[in-house]
Amino acid sequence: MNSITRLAFPSLFTAFFLVSCGPSLTDITTSLIEQGRNDEALARMRRAVVLEPNEAEYHRLMGIALYNKKQYAEAIKTFDKVLKMDDEDDQAAYYLAASYEASKDYNKAIQNYRLYNELTFFGEYRELVESRIKLLYRQQMEIEAQRALQMEKQLDVSKIPSNTVAILYFENKGQKAELNPLQKGLAEMIITDLSKVRSLKVIERIRLQQLIQEMNLGETDLVDQKTAPRLGNLLGAYRLVKGSYFELKDDKVNIDAFVAQTKTGQLDVTTNISGNIKDFFRLEKDLVFKLIEEMKIKLTDEEREAILEIPTENFFAFLQYSRGLDYEDRGMYTQAYEAYSQAAITDPNFSQAKTSASSAKKSEQIVGPTTEQSGSQQQSENNQQPNTVSTSSTSTSSSPLSLSPPTLVPSSNPINRPGGGSIGDRLNNLIGNINNNLNPGTGNQNQPPPVISRPLPEPPKPPVN
Repeated sequence: MNSITRLAFPSLFTAFFLVSCGPSLTDITTSLIEQGRNDEALARMRRAVVLEPNEAEYHRLMGIALYNKKQYAEAIKTFDKVLKMDDEDDQAAYYLAASYEASKDYNKAIQNYRLYNELTFFGEYRELVESRIKLLYRQQMEIEAQRALQMEKQLDVSKIPSNTVAILYFENKGQKAELNPLQKGLAEMIITDLSKVRSLKVIERIRLQQLIQEMNLGETDLVDQKTAPRLGNLLGAYRLVKGSYFELKDDKVNIDAFVAQTKTGQLDVTTNISGNIKDFFRLEKDLVFKLIEEMKIKLTDEEREAILEIPTENFFAFLQYSRGLDYEDRGMYTQAYEAYSQAAITDPNFSQAKTSASSAKKSEQIVGPTTEQSGSQQQSENNQQPNTVSTSSTSTSSSPLSLSPPTLVPSSNPINRPGGGSIGDRLNNLIGNINNNLNPGTGNQNQPPPVISRPLPEPPKPPVN
């Protein structure tokens, strides 16, 4: 080898080494997307997929650029294609959900956000997405409430399954306004317990709350003999559980409950229970078992044991938790977080309070911080509806937030991705779970799309690697 060859060889080797270790096409495209140069990124990927049509990563980057350009219909088609190529691509699942959300298809957005949470191992961001699912579900329930009212004349009470039941908020008939939060808290406990009975289909409290807001009802309207059957029809509930509570002397409390048929409005069951307010949870269990017995439902040993589980034995912790429910219904996530946190501090073993506090904090990150109403405004509302908790969900955030579109979501390493069947099987399961919670007969696609009163900001920025 002559001297010229010896000199040339290292130069050629160095050039090859530099080229092979330089930024890849996907690295360059990712950098362009992060700089907001989506048109350039899209052009590169369109050329790339012509040469390598089966490269899922190229299609995914093309979909993200389309999403950033707000071309959501094309983005949806692209991410669908990616998931057919790689059914465990969590990044594609996230952006598919975000594209559906931007297109106001909240049902499919929820499905794919849940799919993302099933596929990814980024725990902290999974919690944020779970909170977003809850917020979207509230919006979905708002749509369902509007559709139910639009189609009210077409609803047939006789077709409502006989095992469906809705629990309305209980009325505080006592003089202690500080017990008002129990109106929702007690209903929530009964819903939780009756949901453990396999033979019953219990309407979710969020569905009830959204319908109440849409109908602009006060708490006293819920026990009205004319309003209650109408609510049952709109909710798709064969039976309604309603009632009231009031304090007695020596820290005693009395709880009355009634079960009425939606079709006739007539009472099938009337029962009551009383005892020390510190034993509120035991009283609630006794009340639930009485209702079940009066409805002639036979429980298995497993169901009975599940109902007997008590989330907390600290009454004041539960009172704070109930206050958190009301704040959350009103879109006041800062205050909801504080109430749930106080419940968790009061009883460190109250796991549901801790979970709800974490969820409220994540929701606050999405919609922005909220401020308490002024004293005069709150007093005005109290004067209009004494001894009631609020059913209004009007957010009191100081200013609406407009979050930026998400940056690139971290993609899980394929080695670490969980299994669980094909993408089709998992989506079908998710669709089934959601559809089981929707009111039958209210999802008519021929109806004009209802207007969301409080649209969510765009999906939040995920963490970076």
